[in-house]
Amino acid sequence: MCADKKPMSKQESSMIVKIPKLTPVSEPTLADVKAKLLNLSGISSRRREDMVSSLHALQKWKNQPLDQIPANIPFLRYMFEELEPAALGVTSKTLSNAKSLLCSAISKSRLNPGAHDNRGRGRKKSSEWDSFCLGLRTVAERNSLSRLINTANQKGIRPSEVNTATLKAMMDEMAKSSLRANQHKVERAAAKAWNSVAERRPDLELQKVAVLPSRSRRTRLPIARLTQGFMQEWGDYSCWGQGEDVFATHRRPAPMSQTTLDIMFQRIHGAISILDASGVSVSSIWGLKDLVELGTFRTLLQHFIKKTKGEPSYEAYFTAWQLIKIAREWVKVAPDHLSEMKRLAKLLPHPEFEMSRKNKSLMRRFDDPLLKGRMISAPTRIWQEVCLETRNGSWRLAEAQAALGIDIQLHMALRLSNLTALKFDEHIHLRSGGISTLVIPKEETKTGCGIEFNISERLAARLLEYRDRIAPTVIGRKPTFIFSNPDGSVKGFTAVRGLLQRYVKSYVGIHLNPHAFRHLAAKLILDERPDAHVVVQHLLGHKKLETTARYYSGRDTLRAGRYYQGLLEKALTQTLPVGRKSKSSKS
Repeated sequence: MCADKKPMSKQESSMIVKIPKLTPVSEPTLADVKAKLLNLSGISSRRREDMVSSLHALQKWKNQPLDQIPANIPFLRYMFEELEPAALGVTSKTLSNAKSLLCSAISKSRLNPGAHDNRGRGRKKSSEWDSFCLGLRTVAERNSLSRLINTANQKGIRPSEVNTATLKAMMDEMAKSSLRANQHKVERAAAKAWNSVAERRPDLELQKVAVLPSRSRRTRLPIARLTQGFMQEWGDYSCWGQGEDVFATHRRPAPMSQTTLDIMFQRIHGAISILDASGVSVSSIWGLKDLVELGTFRTLLQHFIKKTKGEPSYEAYFTAWQLIKIAREWVKVAPDHLSEMKRLAKLLPHPEFEMSRKNKSLMRRFDDPLLKGRMISAPTRIWQEVCLETRNGSWRLAEAQAALGIDIQLHMALRLSNLTALKFDEHIHLRSGGISTLVIPKEETKTGCGIEFNISERLAARLLEYRDRIAPTVIGRKPTFIFSNPDGSVKGFTAVRGLLQRYVKSYVGIHLNPHAFRHLAAKLILDERPDAHVVVQHLLGHKKLETTARYYSGRDTLRAGRYYQGLLEKALTQTLPVGRKSKSSKS
């Protein structure tokens, strides 16, 4: 399944120029490639038709004429990265074939000197490379190293002569000639596979090559590096914050939920990671008191401002004010100390508490009825694949979970933490002959408001089939959780989020965080009924109507405008004269 679009290397991004639609281009275009192909001899008519068809397919998928698409491999790679097979109504194989044929078409046209196909494929390998290939143990190793082997063999480079420069040269050539996405990952995989063979086969005297750093590097300290004293005090603070001891002398008047404390810890963990990166030793932070010292607090805020380039940040704002709360309630700093912390926090740019610009832009895309239709039909289309049983084992289990997860989010728009933890017979009560329900007690929700929904007959039938037939074939028994691993344990928060994002990207064609289903639900309701904020409040489980209005009233000007324009059109129709006689008819 397709993941979300991967970031490109600096080399690739520097080669790509985003050209707006219908803007004349000076370099050869795909229209020029087509003209060359039609007049080219030496290729079969069938091959020519296939290559021309690939050009027409891209034109259709991007809704852009061929004379406006440069015959530029990096540019085309960027265009193909935005295409998702299911969103286009084609298979992954069809899209891959189109990319391969397009590369061949550009190569045959000779309009782009850097583009060529069949790079060493079918060329007889030297005896040294044959021996090297026989030593590859896995399919992953063979796939990761095939391009490097072919390139080196073609250039007469022996295995013992391959080094980092050889790998870089191969990647430079690939950037100019291949539509393969995420070439950073290709280079990392090749380097790691090569070094693995070098360690396993010392007799080949292979040189190790440099491995690019992962782009998914962790920016937070491992929790194990936090001092024992800090973790002990955080445990004490959590017990006090939850109000576990009802007879405590200094019991907190308003106990905090475990969810609130978890979010606070995540922010404080992030703050300690920032301080560590700024040169403050983690070993010096033995308690919450160390975090609210004025010098430490000022260093933290300075880093936030630098990181966000002076732009408002929810992370910075909430971290600062949570530390102030801890300083006031737990550490009990002096009044002048607390006043100075508040003064410093007020210097941070204040974020607007509304839907982010990114999410507003995402929601506007659902004004397109085709995109909205793909989203609403996605669970059914995924479930049809599940029923075909084209995949087995953990693949089919994940596919079924994706279909159910998207369906639940479309119907109920849960927070991801609640969605991940859903259990059969505890949260989901299925009745084959009656009304099935989903119930989440108030103790498990962010706002302390219980959630209860009736489950539609179609979704209930799918949940029953998943619980009674699909999951047991993998797990060996009926699952406890909807999102179960093959061993029956519950999937983590991150795994569920990634699963839903992957399938939405593949079947709908957009990147959508599961939390955005809540924004989509609000949009669909308010587009139909602009005054239905109370309905949105109850659906999303907001404690206050003010929260709903703050986040979802931003588009009310559009809705109000549509309503008012309708009134004007109606009034205009009613006031137009009917059967008015002209002056000539009077005479």
